[in-house]
Amino acid sequence: MFLRAATLALLCLPIASAAAATPLRTSPAAGIQTVQRVDDYTAATEAARASGAMLLGAAEPHGGESSLDRPGLEERFAAIGTPWVFCRPDAATAATLAADHGLVEMRGGAGVFVVDHAHDGWRGRIVSVLPQTPGKYYRFAPHHLDELASLPAGSLTQRSMILAVRLHPENPRSTEGFCDPGLCSEAEAHSAHQARIRRQGHHGWETRSQRLGGAAAEVCAESWENQDLLDSCVDCVASWRQSSGHWRGVSGSHSAYGYDIRRGSNSIWYATGIFRE
Repeated sequence: MFLRAATLALLCLPIASAAAATPLRTSPAAGIQTVQRVDDYTAATEAARASGAMLLGAAEPHGGESSLDRPGLEERFAAIGTPWVFCRPDAATAATLAADHGLVEMRGGAGVFVVDHAHDGWRGRIVSVLPQTPGKYYRFAPHHLDELASLPAGSLTQRSMILAVRLHPENPRSTEGFCDPGLCSEAEAHSAHQARIRRQGHHGWETRSQRLGGAAAEVCAESWENQDLLDSCVDCVASWRQSSGHWRGVSGSHSAYGYDIRRGSNSIWYATGIFRE
C-alpha cells in the first residue's frame, strides 16, 4: 500500500413464497425473543417488516454449511437486543439476489447482506454487504459476521466505513463511543463535497468545526481509483494508519464519532471521520 495524501484537522430487494419459521432465539439480557430463522426470502422480509427487525440474508450456494450456521452467531446477535431475522434463501433466489443491481457490492457472487426494517430513515434499505468473493483489500472471513451485530444504525457507506475501522488488526478505538447521527451527517456531507470537487481536503473545516460546537477532530482520506466500496473503506483506513496524526484520531477513544465515504466521478472514494472529545 502506497501512502496517498490524507489530511487531519484537530480542534481542543425484490422478494421470492411462505415457509415456516424456526423458533426465536431469546436475548438473556433483555428477556425478549430477538432472532428468528426464516429461509424463504418473501416470508423473511414480511417477518422483518412486521416485527421491526433487521434482516440478515446469506446469498450462498447450497450444498455446504451456511455462514448463518456458525456456532454462537445467533446468540451473539440475540445479546444485542435488536430483533433480527436470519434468512438463507434457496439457490435460485440466492443467485437472483447476487445478480441484483441493489447488491452490486456483492461483486456478483456469494455473500451476506443486511436490510434494515428496524430504524426510521433506513427502513427497507440495504445497510451492509459482505461479499465472499475476494477483493483487492477486503477478504471475507466468517468472524466478520460478528461485527454486523453491533454496528450502529446508518447507511451502507457509513456502516461499511465503521466496519473497516473495526476490522483493522490493531483494534482502533474510535468507534467504541457513541455513533452520533449529527457527526455522521457532517461526515456524509463532507465526503460528498470532496467527491463532487474530486479533491481531498478539509474544505470549510473552520465553519464545520464551529457547527460541531466544541473540541473536535476530522480525518480525511482518498482511495485508489476503480475500487468497490469495501475495498475502498479498508484502503482508506490503511492510509490513515500510515500517518501518526491521523491514526491518533482513528485509534483513540472519543465520546462520539461519525464516518462516511462517497465516490467521485473520477472513481475515487473520499472518506471522512469526525470525532468529538
